[in-house]
Amino acid sequence: MPNALFIFGVTMVTAQKNNIFRKEALDRLSSPERLDQLMQVVQPKKWIPLAALGSLVAVGVAWSVYGRIPITVNGQGVVVFPSKVVPFQSPSSGQILNLFVRPGDRVKKGQVIATIDQTELQEKLDMARAKLLQLQEQDRSANSLQAQRTVLDQGATQQQRQALLQSLDTTKSVTPILREKGLESIRQERRTLEQQLETTRKLVPTFQERFELRQQLRREGAVSTDTVLQAEQEFLNSKSRINEIQSQLKQLDVKEADAQRQYLANLNATKELQAQLATLDTKLASQAEQDLAIATNRKKEIQETERAIAQLKSQLKDRNKVISSFNGQILELTVVPGQSLEEGARIGTIQAQDSTDKLVGVAFFPVSEGKKIQKGMELQITPSTVKRERFGGIIAKVTSVSSFPVTKESASSVVGGAEILQGLTSQGPQIQVFAELDADPSTKSGFRWSSSKGPEAKVTSGTTSSVRVKVDEQSPISFVFPILRSWSGMY
Repeated sequence: MPNALFIFGVTMVTAQKNNIFRKEALDRLSSPERLDQLMQVVQPKKWIPLAALGSLVAVGVAWSVYGRIPITVNGQGVVVFPSKVVPFQSPSSGQILNLFVRPGDRVKKGQVIATIDQTELQEKLDMARAKLLQLQEQDRSANSLQAQRTVLDQGATQQQRQALLQSLDTTKSVTPILREKGLESIRQERRTLEQQLETTRKLVPTFQERFELRQQLRREGAVSTDTVLQAEQEFLNSKSRINEIQSQLKQLDVKEADAQRQYLANLNATKELQAQLATLDTKLASQAEQDLAIATNRKKEIQETERAIAQLKSQLKDRNKVISSFNGQILELTVVPGQSLEEGARIGTIQAQDSTDKLVGVAFFPVSEGKKIQKGMELQITPSTVKRERFGGIIAKVTSVSSFPVTKESASSVVGGAEILQGLTSQGPQIQVFAELDADPSTKSGFRWSSSKGPEAKVTSGTTSSVRVKVDEQSPISFVFPILRSWSGMY
């Protein structure tokens, strides 16, 4: 049944397309004995290219899904000893007299790198020395005059002291005697007056009685008037004598008070003499203290000048020389002999080295690229003196990544100078990456290389390099999807 349908179809086609096929072909096709044979469309040997093409397509599809393409970021770097590239500066302002090193020279700690003219400092030192001589001469003259004046003052003071002591001794010895004798005289006079007063008082009644009796006798005519007057006079004289003696006794009180006052005055004079003696001692001590203070000030000024001279000598010794603080190698010099410098001006950089230090890689990346790098990632460092196509790069591992963009000052201190940094960094903020180089004692350079044994040369500190860091891996098909989305407009 199928064969019949097939023949019918062929016949119909043949009828419709007359003269298209050869008659022999039509007869062979319509022959009944060949109807059960398969028609050969493609020859077997032509399946080979098709199979190869299909295999390639299958492999390509599998690779696009399961394959991995490394994603890398590129930067610039330099090979240095870790954190030991330091600048050396001018210790003072002045003119460069001599440079004793050149870039590449090795220096030792304490070695003189350059000398700086210190004419101004030398002039200050000379002036300080002249001032010291003047102060010392003034001090000697002042000490001599002071010694002479002290001798004179002490002599005058001693004389005054002797006079005061004599007066004091006299006053002390005489005052009690005068007081005692004065009081004794007053007492004696008082006793005499009191006796006279007592006697007179006893006679007053007698004189009064005699006077009254003679008045009686006068009235009787027995005595004359003169006799009465004489008796009256004697009576009045006795009363007057009593008043006189009483007055003298009161004067004795005054004399006693005067004697006491004189005694107190003598005591005060004694105290005044003692005070004058104390004043002499105080004056002498005060003068000595004042002289000591003046001498101390002179000594202090001399000592300050001596310290200033010592400081200037130390500065002249230290500041006229640029001395290396490290063992290492001179990387660059930025000055020439005869050039004038300010204090702190940069003279060059030195690669401070230690026998235990190892070279490390320092690389700089733009922030957009550097933020993709993480600690532990692998990177390749290709020195600028080496062809990547031939030797590849030194294998290294990221040890640290700066969290923030580094400043130019910080980066310069690491790589050895702003000039080197300028050749490593592009415009804009940079992320700083440190990497540890993989060691390989079997290579000439001492490091492991990505595709060879490396060049027949040492890698030295300060060698600039290009750096490539593998930050990720993606399948190839993942690159196609963004393209398809951009073509189709679907996101």
